[in-house]
Amino acid sequence: MLITPDTHRRNGAGPTERGFLLFKPDALERRLVKDCVADIAQAGLRVLRQRTLRLTEAQIAAVWSGIDPDRRPLTAGLMRRYLSAGPSRLVLVEGTEATTRLLALKSTIRRRHGAVYYANLVHSPDSADEARRELAVLLDGRCDPHALFRPTTATWRGWNMETIEAGLDSWWASVPEQRGRQQTHWNPPLPAAGHPVHIHAKRHWAVAFDDMAGFLAETAGVDDLEFAVRAGFAVLYDRDGFVLPTTSAKAAHETCRAVRAFGLIAYGPGDTGQSDPGAGTAPRSDPRD
Repeated sequence: MLITPDTHRRNGAGPTERGFLLFKPDALERRLVKDCVADIAQAGLRVLRQRTLRLTEAQIAAVWSGIDPDRRPLTAGLMRRYLSAGPSRLVLVEGTEATTRLLALKSTIRRRHGAVYYANLVHSPDSADEARRELAVLLDGRCDPHALFRPTTATWRGWNMETIEAGLDSWWASVPEQRGRQQTHWNPPLPAAGHPVHIHAKRHWAVAFDDMAGFLAETAGVDDLEFAVRAGFAVLYDRDGFVLPTTSAKAAHETCRAVRAFGLIAYGPGDTGQSDPGAGTAPRSDPRD
């Protein structure tokens, strides 16, 4: 039976609402849920019930319907592997202005425990209407059971869907901490060079991960999907960013100019002032999630 979020007022206070936190597989794997549920109570919210779920691809497609796999196949592929990798825990909550307070708690949990952008421990809907829709999917299965969270187009940036899936499978299998604990080094192997260009994402990055990864592979002249994914994560999380070798100071300068025009930060030898202080040193969340 669907438990729908409702909104009403008690004793003149703000609206009492029902919302939820969905703890993702990495939160369960890292045994974070118990302490986070205690945080819910400390925030003055009441836990109504909990349910352990194993998300299907159809549920993932329905809840994260704002992500178009045809435009963002890497993001959709990473999320699909992550969200279906193990059980999740849904915690239904009631309290005054629960939606807003759960969103704040979600952000606190992510900051406290750290995560990469697609593996970020916990989800909470942005509004009571979204909570109602998503609970219908998660608790009542009100979604197309045959829905897929993967591209329908034949190619993306010259890679066909089979190549994309194989590259994502290879990346997922080879990254020891792919379920959300940051690696210390994401850079794909490249030869050393006397004129390296360091590429970072801006502190509040707005370029879609898929576009970023494709651009980096193209800039490096490497036609490999797994390379593109690793380069994208290096831009976001490695202290030195994605380190791209170039053959001369002139080539480094031209590369930096192209990277900056794309919307990223780049600096080469003698050009360190263009870097973003602290870029790549702390986890950041995708602004579209």
